[in-house]
Amino acid sequence: MNSALKSPAHASDLNSKPAHRGEIELKNLSMSFGQGASQVVAVKGVNLTVAPGEFVSIIGPSGCGKSTLLNVVAGFTPPTEGQALLDGVPITGPGPGRGVVFQQYSLFPWMSVRKNVEFGLKMQGVAANKRETTARTLLGLAGLLAFENHYPDQLSGGMKQRVGIVRALATSPQVMLMDEPFGALDAQTRVVMQQILTNMWQKFRLSVLFITHDIEEAIFLSDRVFVMTARPGRIKAELPIPLPRPRTAEMMSSVEFIQILHKLRNLIREESLAAMGHELDAGGLEGFATEVGPSGVQQLV
Repeated sequence: MNSALKSPAHASDLNSKPAHRGEIELKNLSMSFGQGASQVVAVKGVNLTVAPGEFVSIIGPSGCGKSTLLNVVAGFTPPTEGQALLDGVPITGPGPGRGVVFQQYSLFPWMSVRKNVEFGLKMQGVAANKRETTARTLLGLAGLLAFENHYPDQLSGGMKQRVGIVRALATSPQVMLMDEPFGALDAQTRVVMQQILTNMWQKFRLSVLFITHDIEEAIFLSDRVFVMTARPGRIKAELPIPLPRPRTAEMMSSVEFIQILHKLRNLIREESLAAMGHELDAGGLEGFATEVGPSGVQQLV
């Protein structure tokens, strides 16, 4: 075994960070786009916290502002009203204290896996030998060390996303922001990636703000789940997830898991119907009220 894997100094640095670092606070946060008659209020009056080392998911109907909130915390977009704070300090732009992982893999295709992981460290001026040790250590933890010299187009989707997560971890962030990171993966790979992510989080105990449409994924990964309303997005409910850690696939068939799943499904269904609003008439859920027959859709026109 590589000596770096026996003594992952960089991983130890992450684990030894002061316990109070990585607190996210959203205070009465609102976000609007456009002006005048064309203005769209994306989120309104959101209050939300993520404690240091906590894993929090946000779920809600499409268009409710989940990704907007994450972009504010990442520093990509300033809020229209209210505040976004990291460890009590207003967020005014992107910073190394926040690692971001998107649904798109966003790896540099001309760089090897290891060079992709090293990139953020290189931008920080970290010496080449320290970059390599850190990258190889983290790739080993993610089961990817054997692929360190491969290029992204030689990897599967799940492997690419693991590289993306490792790259975000490499700069020692206090917070990981994840926007549908497994949304493009097939169901089987997605389940494996959820297990890998929860295992890695268990080791590093970073604060995680996780956006997903998958209710089961949110329950499996999280300490708490926030449910947002249809636009303008507000916090509709906050549910603690009292399942023990480490999480295992068997828990997903437990009575406790199923009870939480039913509760969240009902909450989301209400908001999904509200989000469709004017697009869905009273009979929309029951399909066409008219027999179409062999003449096809033209019969309805």
